[in-house]
Amino acid sequence: EMPPSASAAARSTMLRCALLAGFLAVQLTAFHPAAPSLAMRRDPLSAQARRRPAGRALFAPAMSSTASAGQSSGGGDQKPAMKLGPHIKIGKKGIILNAWGVWVLTYSMVLAILGWMYLRVRLLLSFLMLGAFKPSPEHCCWIMHKWCNIVLRFGLSAPKVEGLENIPPKGETILVAANHMSWFDVPVLQGFLGGRWLWSFAKAELVKVPVLGTYMQQAEHILISRESKRSQLESLKAAIRTLQLNRDVFIFPEGTRSRDGKLRGFKGGAFTMARKANVKILPVTLLGNDDVFPSNALMPLRPGRRFMRMVVHAPIGVEGKTDAELLTETQ
Repeated sequence: EMPPSASAAARSTMLRCALLAGFLAVQLTAFHPAAPSLAMRRDPLSAQARRRPAGRALFAPAMSSTASAGQSSGGGDQKPAMKLGPHIKIGKKGIILNAWGVWVLTYSMVLAILGWMYLRVRLLLSFLMLGAFKPSPEHCCWIMHKWCNIVLRFGLSAPKVEGLENIPPKGETILVAANHMSWFDVPVLQGFLGGRWLWSFAKAELVKVPVLGTYMQQAEHILISRESKRSQLESLKAAIRTLQLNRDVFIFPEGTRSRDGKLRGFKGGAFTMARKANVKILPVTLLGNDDVFPSNALMPLRPGRRFMRMVVHAPIGVEGKTDAELLTETQ
């Protein structure tokens, strides 16, 4: 028979466990709100995808979803406000960081540092052994692919992907063109586009960032300085060379993130690259990323698997087409 003191201690421990479980349940409820907006987006998207003519790839799903969201906000059927849970606001702009974002920031940085340490060891061995263990750009790009995939899966934000059958065989180089509305767009493309390893454009200043700079240099991503027109021209040539090396490249033709979710006008550089490198354009529509990682957040504010979708459209050939024709057909 249990002594009275031990019995009292056991009851106290059980009570504490029950209170802790109740607190965690409340927090998880705050991070997993209902998502009626997803149901409203899915039907128009599927209907438009079925009506799209064969061989034509459009960003119409993204435009239709933002248009329907705008109509609903104007008609009184507004999207419910996100429940942030415990959070802080940083700086004059009030950038939001909540408990979920702290968790994502913590494990993603741990994984990034482990990958950086692995690269540094390989580079050191390469220096000592005359290049024998130097990681190739393809190997570095594979590391980023795995990091993005793991980070999103750990964060319960693996997107629903449609249209993977439209991706050409791996031996065929492609230029991926996607809409841009969230910082989550890059890891979604890098981690979930049918196992393709993607090279991208990046600000030249990122080379100076610890951890990230090592990866950017070793993977031979395309660096660009927005303040220099000469740098932009050189980056265009570098992108064409990258495609000619049978490396898949992705680009956001809008040039910058859309703050309101609406598709912005496309710039012509992407289509010049595809035409001169003679590679197909693969249009991709990203949906819901800004519902998880909006522009006013430092890190994602909630899990995204209920909201995030990626739709891969049929590839567009460039033979005999002008930049303007490619732009129109893609957009």
